[in-house]
Amino acid sequence: MPSLSKIIINTREDLEAAKGTTEYDEFMQALKGSMTRKQDVQAYPENYGMPDYDGDLLEPVWEDVEDLSTIERFGFTKADFSKY
Repeated sequence: MPSLSKIIINTREDLEAAKGTTEYDEFMQALKGSMTRKQDVQAYPENYGMPDYDGDLLEPVWEDVEDLSTIERFGFTKADFSKY
């Protein structure tokens, strides 16, 4: 019967203890996915979204932005993910 418990990973030590498990591989994939995030780069007027704004509605312009803060929290660099 498969185990119903999941490994909880909060630190690099937790991650290292899970090495060789499905949870380890899934967590590494999630960390890799965290290296970019979407950021709205639309130029909005200063009073956009305020009650007195009477200009056009502006759609967001989404771009991928590199953000390594999560992997760095676990002691990794971008190069550590070349095999994932």
